[in-house]
Amino acid sequence: MRDEENYGDLTRLFAAEDAALEAAPFTAGVMKGIRRQAMIRRLTVGAFGFAGAVIALLQLPELLSAFVGVDHTVTSALALARTEISQAAASNPMWLAIILGAALSMAAVSMTERT
Repeated sequence: MRDEENYGDLTRLFAAEDAALEAAPFTAGVMKGIRRQAMIRRLTVGAFGFAGAVIALLQLPELLSAFVGVDHTVTSALALARTEISQAAASNPMWLAIILGAALSMAAVSMTERT
């Protein structure tokens, strides 16, 4: 009988301590790691997607030239734009930084956009 009373006191003590503890710090600590993993996953997928889009964009003039119905001015304009961008980047590397900054800004906005 005395053991049951002691356990009853302990149960009340633990219940009071659990009620006094807030769940917010624990939840924030757990969710911090989960959010970090999600951010790294988003960044990795976004970086590879952006690299794939750039590679596909560079191949666009050759792809469009294979189609008979596409006007030659479109493919020549795309090829000319590609060479002008590479020349501008070679003459002043700041253009690469500007293009990269704009692309990363657009990627950051699109990844953090909530629907």
